[in-house]
Amino acid sequence: MAVEAALHDGAASTSDEEDKASASPPSVWDQRPTKYKSVLWSVCGYVLLMELAERLSYYGINQGLKNFMQMKLGWSAVSANSLKSTWTSLVYMSPLMGAYIADEKWGRYPTITTFGMLYLVGDGLLAVAAHPSVLAHRNVAEGIFIFGLFGCIGLGTGAIKSNVITLGADQFNPTDASETHQKATFFSYFYWCINFGAAFAYGYLASLSVNGSSIVPADLGYFACFAICTCVMALALLCLRLGRARYIQVPPSSDAMSQLVRVLWQRRTRNVAASRIVWGFGLFLLSFGLNIVAAVSVSGRVVLSLLAGVASSVAIVCWVVYGQRQIGDDDDDNVTHDNVIVDNVSVKTSSSAREDTDAVQKVVRILPFAAFTIVWGCVSDQIDANFQSITQQCDLRLTATTQVPGAMLGIFDPLAIIVLIPVLESGVYPLYERIALSPPTAFGKTSAGLALAAFWMFYVGLFEIVRRRSGPVDGNVRDAGSGSPMNNLHWAWNVPQYVGVALCECLINVTAYDIFYTEVPLHLKSTAQAINLFTVSMGSNFTSIFTLAFGQYIPNDLNVGHVEYMFFAVGTLALVNVAAYIVVMRRMQFGMSASGYGLVAASDDGTEERTITVSDISSDADRDTACSSDDDHPHSV
Repeated sequence: MAVEAALHDGAASTSDEEDKASASPPSVWDQRPTKYKSVLWSVCGYVLLMELAERLSYYGINQGLKNFMQMKLGWSAVSANSLKSTWTSLVYMSPLMGAYIADEKWGRYPTITTFGMLYLVGDGLLAVAAHPSVLAHRNVAEGIFIFGLFGCIGLGTGAIKSNVITLGADQFNPTDASETHQKATFFSYFYWCINFGAAFAYGYLASLSVNGSSIVPADLGYFACFAICTCVMALALLCLRLGRARYIQVPPSSDAMSQLVRVLWQRRTRNVAASRIVWGFGLFLLSFGLNIVAAVSVSGRVVLSLLAGVASSVAIVCWVVYGQRQIGDDDDDNVTHDNVIVDNVSVKTSSSAREDTDAVQKVVRILPFAAFTIVWGCVSDQIDANFQSITQQCDLRLTATTQVPGAMLGIFDPLAIIVLIPVLESGVYPLYERIALSPPTAFGKTSAGLALAAFWMFYVGLFEIVRRRSGPVDGNVRDAGSGSPMNNLHWAWNVPQYVGVALCECLINVTAYDIFYTEVPLHLKSTAQAINLFTVSMGSNFTSIFTLAFGQYIPNDLNVGHVEYMFFAVGTLALVNVAAYIVVMRRMQFGMSASGYGLVAASDDGTEERTITVSDISSDADRDTACSSDDDHPHSV
């Protein structure tokens, strides 16, 4: 009996120890020093104010770039449009760097503040370059402008882009129903802040840049605009800093991006698909580099831009074709050693390597979809590039002495998005479901968006022919922003193409956020969103390539050119793109489930699909919440 009692006491003691050991440590949310009734406003209010101010600063810079480069720096329309698209490409590429540094090195808050300071310096340099006393020394102004734009703002805004919304999402406890609801509301307000900043920039700052104001002379318009952007960015950083004591700061731990690179790099010598995917990424980078050289070169632009276009096209084919294949290696199943050496790279044990490969396979599986969105990105980027050139040669007069700044028409994009999303969600999609007896699928939405994108490129090409044939207005009246002669076609006729592209954005981009979120494992969601932003970067890169390649048809005065040739070429490419998309996605059976009703996710081997419910996603307690990442368009959710 004594032995039994001792055994019982020992077992009880062991059980108590096991219970203590198995007890979960308090979460970072449980350890928050102060409990806030409303995390949305008491904590994330600072993040929302920061986002509003940062987006206002960004779009304030963005709307004025083309005209500043033409009117103040004396560059041609081709150079201005090409360099602007190249800069946009950098803005969308730098989130890869920002995500890596935040996730694996510094954490989100230090990354945002560090690159935010770099961003602030860039805004200040642009203001300096825009001052008339500096513009008097053209070479000095150009040097300051280029360094501030590319070296500071281009890197700074991208690094911020990939982390601000995730920092906000980190503040909500995923096990608290109230905070989970607040997090959904946070994304809606985040979206509103983006669009408010964009609308203010395209509204007031676009006019200030060109016309000045009652207290700002017209020759100081760009200086005042960029100076306001500098002050607003300083305010953004101050807002973020004021809330620092309230933030939950998740320490860097994930090696998701490193895992993706490591697995693909190790597989490249043993697997053709992995090799071609790596080639594709390398060709994208080569295309970007060639395009930068072409944008700043005086001669040889056409050849360089064509080479860049070929490199991008081959890269797209690599991702479309080989993203459908397996990157796994059968030899892994037979490995019994603790390590194997492949090309002098130490590989993990076979079971761990297989898990890594299975996870990366799901990312590889979204690459064909990602590749098809690149041509769409080229269409979307036309709003701030060549659409503006056409608009500025329409009749922009409001009265005999006042004009609508051509850049101001960009406001119709965010305004249309604000209207169209609730119309689609509350009206069009439910109506479709009643008629088709099933909700619209991600495949269907994207197919419709890509087809409409092709249509709008042909529409704009025909519109340009009509505009040019309308003839100049009487009296040789010129646009105040670009100095281009106006034609007898009212500026309001440009609105349909802005609204049309906005509709495409609602169908494609919102669906893409969903796809890049649901199709990959939890720890790779941020990496997948970085790939999403990278494809936007390559779309802007394509815009620059087309602009340079058709440069001979895009003179400063479009009345003596044929810019419609470029739009017809982009439209033709967009038609090929949507046809290939339909064929490939049907073959893969990718995105065939209705978003929000039962989302399609790749199986572990990446070859089949299974349906997962919304509750499955909610239970992930995903702090990355990258599906709502802000891209650089005002419609970003």
